Amino acid sequence: MDVPELHVDLLPETPDPAAQAVLRALGYVPGPDGWAHPGGWRLVFPAHDSGWRARQQALRALLRADAAAAAQYRQVYRAAGREAADQALEEPATARHAGVVGWAPLAFVADALRGLEAPWMFAAGGAMDLHLGRVTRPHDDLDVVLPYEAQDAVRANLHARGWRTDAVLDGQYAVWDAPVVPPHHQVHARHPALPDVLMLDLMFTDLSGGTWHYRRDPAVTRPLAEVRRVDGRGWPFLAPEVALLFKAGMPGRPPRPKDEADFRRVAPTLDPVARAWLRGALDRVVPGHPWQAAL
Repeated sequence: MDVPELHVDLLPETPDPAAQAVLRALGYVPGPDGWAHPGGWRLVFPAHDSGWRARQQALRALLRADAAAAAQYRQVYRAAGREAADQALEEPATARHAGVVGWAPLAFVADALRGLEAPWMFAAGGAMDLHLGRVTRPHDDLDVVLPYEAQDAVRANLHARGWRTDAVLDGQYAVWDAPVVPPHHQVHARHPALPDVLMLDLMFTDLSGGTWHYRRDPAVTRPLAEVRRVDGRGWPFLAPEVALLFKAGMPGRPPRPKDEADFRRVAPTLDPVARAWLRGALDRVVPGHPWQAAL
């Protein structure tokens, strides 16, 4: 139905002029769906924050495992195109992912951080799932929040377990041989045995004095004991209303589709105190946010 497609993880996500020149020299031609090659394949550079790569991976796993699903996909594809076929199989692909992959990526990360004395916690989509008690969607990566001062211990712990780590500085990778300092806050970590997800995204923040500080506006704070929850397995995660504050975006940058979906799933489960806190935080950092009415 289509040519083979290679998904390439790149930072920055868009090839710069030098990389584009190399691609053209190799015969690649840019197009709306990626860089096509006359040999019969194309390269796609997925956006890290779209969730598309993870959904494609879950869909591919379903189609390879289920002949009936593959036949249905083929039928819809030929009648209405790829986007319609992807949408038609997204729900069963997500359900299979939850059953087959499940909590394995989080378990692998929790084991890697076991013994770390710093108050780390899962954030973003992983925190949403832990709050709800079920895996709701495939994830491109797993986010973990840690205090800035824990960097040396985290690096030593991960390197001893065979992880590769790269600091993210101004949209580029750099060797993580010294602590990142504000406004920088990210380190990407990869392990060949990390199941299903692309990487672990270490998000360093200010947790000093037993207080969580919102990175985008340090005046927004909460006691760490309130924002750090722990599930029955002992896995710590960021309180859902706090995770949603990050997902709400910033002025001029609306929430991404996957964040809208997370909000629709999680908002009805928030208690009155959590709802009130999120309304107040949104009023300060993103006044007039559309989520406020729903809260």
